[in-house]
Amino acid sequence: MKSKFVFGLIAMMLVLALAPSGFAQVNIQAFGNPSAQEVSTNRTAQTADPQSAGAGLLISGSAIATAPVTRTTLFIDYPAVVTSSTTIPTGDAVRIEGATGLFSGVTISSINYGTGVVEITLPGCFGSPPVGCVTPTVGDPLTGTGTFRLVGVRNDVNGQTAPLNASLSLSSSSNNYILSTTSVPVINALGAGIGSLAIGVRTGANPGTATLLTTGSAIDPTASLIITEGFAAAFRTNVQSSTQSLGPVVNGTQIRLTFAGVPTGVTVTLNTTNSSTTLGSPTLTNSSLSNTTTLTTVVDFPTTSLTAVEALVVGMTFSNTTTPPAAGSAVSVTATLWPIGTDLSGSRIPLESDGYPKFAQADAGPLVVASVISANTTLLVPFAVRDGAFDTGISLANTTADPFGPAAGGAIPSSGTVRLDFFPRAATGGAGTTFSLTTSATARPGIGLSSDGALASGATWTVLLSELLTAAGQTGSFTGYIFIQANFLNAHGIVFVSSFGQGPFPFTSFSPMLVLSPPASTPRNSATVESLSF
Repeated sequence: MKSKFVFGLIAMMLVLALAPSGFAQVNIQAFGNPSAQEVSTNRTAQTADPQSAGAGLLISGSAIATAPVTRTTLFIDYPAVVTSSTTIPTGDAVRIEGATGLFSGVTISSINYGTGVVEITLPGCFGSPPVGCVTPTVGDPLTGTGTFRLVGVRNDVNGQTAPLNASLSLSSSSNNYILSTTSVPVINALGAGIGSLAIGVRTGANPGTATLLTTGSAIDPTASLIITEGFAAAFRTNVQSSTQSLGPVVNGTQIRLTFAGVPTGVTVTLNTTNSSTTLGSPTLTNSSLSNTTTLTTVVDFPTTSLTAVEALVVGMTFSNTTTPPAAGSAVSVTATLWPIGTDLSGSRIPLESDGYPKFAQADAGPLVVASVISANTTLLVPFAVRDGAFDTGISLANTTADPFGPAAGGAIPSSGTVRLDFFPRAATGGAGTTFSLTTSATARPGIGLSSDGALASGATWTVLLSELLTAAGQTGSFTGYIFIQANFLNAHGIVFVSSFGQGPFPFTSFSPMLVLSPPASTPRNSATVESLSF
């Protein structure tokens, strides 16, 4: 009985001695330091917390038995295409940092960019020749434990769904390494880089849109837009866009603004002086835009906050031009994160030529920032009457001819026809049926219109309401009000009501016509009190 026991014990010892690889000697754990959120169109998204210098994937090993280990490969499978390498980007390449103890000799053996797999060689005592040979010893500060960090891995997350995790595995399960962690988080959430693109409404930010005229001048030459960050840390500097342990990458988050519909001869001057204070003074690659087609400028951030949602305010001033733009046209802006690029080259190698970071194009907008309206003057005659002995006289002057001249700030000479809209009172009370008259070659009541029905620059048109009614095909009396739209700027006039000396009490009263702000730029249906002048 005793001999059988001794024989069994000897056999077990032989099995243990001959098959050490069947027992795990080093326990491996992985710890992620994930990015809280990345831009969903980022082709080079960071896979670690941008607020932690040198952040990456931490690998820790601890000897649980003193025995040799065989060299093996640790596979770290990232959830998307890897868009960085051991040399790209130059300021923040993929690398091993902080290797200590039994992992002091670890190396990156290869990266499969298309599949997103990073391979790391773990040390062992076998191989030809042996590389990084150690015998992990429990309690030994040099070989009993070890750590290293995998830093600088970037993913193309365009089209991905968060959260994103990396999975870990070993090339063999019989090498005296045991993997306790098989999955670690790398990116917790994805979101739009630009949250909104809107017309500026903040104090001192040129609120509203600009209004240009068909004459080439501008009623309201200023406008602004606000670009709100999609989430805290969406906007980053070139330092914040790296792991910050080696150096900054080529660029930070940038925004490209594309203008469309800028009229010929119009210059748009841009500024960013009203942006969030944490953005510092964002710079523009082009602050003066002038073209006939599409124009672009790129905004770069010298400073940003990684904990607050920020807003970029871009102010605009539209200059005058002597080239008449078309009525009804508009200037619009689209915004996208910049630079735009592809993730890999045709050889499936990460590209640095596009810049880091780089994005897939995702335009916000278009947003209309300026509109072109007809160059006209809107006037109001609050009371006009043609009844019995009473008639109403109208005198309208085209004052675009003046002693100053355009170069000295004077008006630009122009002529145009005149449209009158009549709003009569019904004979029985209430509102009557409206009608209108536009001057033309065949409708030239009164005195002063040119042969084509236009009122020339420097000319004055005088006409009676009775003459206007006849030209409009109306009969009978009229009591009501009249809107006058002169198709030129700087129209001014007076209106008078008179009995022309008839009756026991001859009567004449006159007043200047009321001039309205252009309804296209100052809507009458807004909460703003209507502005009237003479």
